Amino acid sequence: MSGETATRGRGRPRSERARLAILAAAGELMLAGGINAATMEAIAERAGVSKATIYKWWPNRGAVALDGFLAMVRDSIVVPEGLNTADALRFQVGALVVLFRDTASGPLMRALVGQADRDPEIARAIRERWLAPRRAVTAEILRAGIERGEIRPDIDVGVASDQLFAPVYHRLFFDHEPLDDGLTDVIVDHALTGLAR
Repeated sequence: MSGETATRGRGRPRSERARLAILAAAGELMLAGGINAATMEAIAERAGVSKATIYKWWPNRGAVALDGFLAMVRDSIVVPEGLNTADALRFQVGALVVLFRDTASGPLMRALVGQADRDPEIARAIRERWLAPRRAVTAEILRAGIERGEIRPDIDVGVASDQLFAPVYHRLFFDHEPLDDGLTDVIVDHALTGLAR
């Protein structure tokens, strides 16, 4: 029994190291060459693990690739505590603008969305691993704003989230206007005109 416990104790750190290595490898491959570069074989080789090890945590290539990408851009989701509703939304929208404008994430997201139409695995991964966590943070900000009396209690949180982020994605995908420094304030100010109590 004690031998089993010792083996499990030693195995967990190795497993966590392997999982983190997989995430790092997937993220690096995604940023360097997009989803086509992040094959299970390439991720396994770069992380120094077997494909079976990857499948222990992720059901498919799209899931691990998106999780690796997300791990590299996690700071663009996390909002500092103690901000009022307007500042929290500005932080979140602004982080996405900077991510898309100033890193390889913008072109990568355009490519992923283009491939999602042909690949249900990628489409599902984008919905579950990219959009869902961001929308959850936005919903939390808006609900906290309702509780503090900064936001009307009758708003539709999902539609309000769409309203805040749709302009960023629209400019990213169609490139008809720049993702400039002033965009964040304009989006949040316009949104809060309708949302504020």
